[in-house]
Amino acid sequence: MKKKMFLATIISVLGLVGCSQVSEDTTTTKVLENSSTTQLVDNIKPTEITFWHAMKGSNGEAIDRIVNSYNETQGKEKGIKVTAVFQDTKIASKVKLASSTKDMENAPDVIQTVGSDIPGISALPEIIPASHIFEQKNNTLKQDDFYPHLLRAFTYEKNIIGVPMNASTLLLYSNMNALKSVGVTEPPKTIDELAEVTKKLKSLDGKNGFNSEIARYQLVNFVVSQSDKNFVGDNEGGRASRMTKYVMGEDGSLDKFLTEWQKVIETGNYKFTEDNANEEFSTGLNSMVLLSSARLGAIKKLVGDSFEWKTSFIPKVSQNDTSGASIGGSSLVLYSHDDANRLSAAWDFISYATSPKVQAEWSKATGYIPVNVNTEKLPEMMKFYEENPNYKVALEQMKNASPMSQEPFDLVNWEVNDIIKDVMKRFAQGNISKDEAKDEIIKKSNDALSEYNRVNN
Repeated sequence: MKKKMFLATIISVLGLVGCSQVSEDTTTTKVLENSSTTQLVDNIKPTEITFWHAMKGSNGEAIDRIVNSYNETQGKEKGIKVTAVFQDTKIASKVKLASSTKDMENAPDVIQTVGSDIPGISALPEIIPASHIFEQKNNTLKQDDFYPHLLRAFTYEKNIIGVPMNASTLLLYSNMNALKSVGVTEPPKTIDELAEVTKKLKSLDGKNGFNSEIARYQLVNFVVSQSDKNFVGDNEGGRASRMTKYVMGEDGSLDKFLTEWQKVIETGNYKFTEDNANEEFSTGLNSMVLLSSARLGAIKKLVGDSFEWKTSFIPKVSQNDTSGASIGGSSLVLYSHDDANRLSAAWDFISYATSPKVQAEWSKATGYIPVNVNTEKLPEMMKFYEENPNYKVALEQMKNASPMSQEPFDLVNWEVNDIIKDVMKRFAQGNISKDEAKDEIIKKSNDALSEYNRVNN
């Protein structure tokens, strides 16, 4: 009954959470770091913990397999039982609600959350930064077990808040049969080359040369990939401290991207909206498409043996770009119940879920990049990459990128996503100029961010 009442409360007040947030400027380590309840115990006593996640479909099934495997093996040996609860994409709001109402009975022990939620939840008194646990002597999971790119993805104000769990990156998917039919043997490496190939593919009647809807995720990748000084926003994109403005209009990175992207638009063979991107690529309707590496499994299944396809790094804005693609995905965050034993059990589950072999199975099932540096060294993973080279491209793209190449913690990401989609659509339609597109993206994005900061200061 209490759980039902809690869920009802969530529904009724969820809309109020965003307006009553704890200030993200609070230093996370001041809250519980010195408490004995945040220290790992040497011997965990039997207990039950709850894991909130946002995975559904085949990815949700893969999460369930990890939880069930833990419960049947390592968890069983230690007397720990994990219950996985699907909470959709509103996890951050629900966590804030649980904290503000002090509903510890229904609150989770482990939260799967995306990077953009890190600043908001890190100020909650129940959140224990992963960096605090990494430093403890009886901890066996080390920072060196993870790629630096992924640790930075979930770092705020110099604290690693979450342990990387699933990581993805934007890839260019190419129908090599189509490309070879017009004399192109390799996927394009720059936007200029992308425009050239897209134009050549115009000879294929009834097909689109290239498909991608430019929203926040895509635009951010093209901005931060230019150099390790291009952060989209100030304060290192909101990682050093709260982001107060978008600077991609000031440093020239947005203008550079729009200048090159206009070449793609002018080919007349570019579909700028996404309907059923997976299916349209897999049926040959779109010869090239920008998609997350998390779609690898779906694309592989849909294409089958119908044609040769290949993934490659996202095209550079210019040949001299040095930073590389940013990382998307989520991390596992500790939510304290003021109980050292329970916290230790939660950390034990996190250690299991991010271990080399578990990450190997997770990666093969989902297409996500394995977060543990030792996973790619496993014989079974080396064999998998040899048989499925398209999967390894995402890993290599991440390793070749700068750890500074990250999505910003801009706090109004959903609103900015809609702004960018609308402006880029009108730019692709020819209704506004490049300069008008640049100015509108910056003004509207900064207005949204300023209003958020004003309300939540």
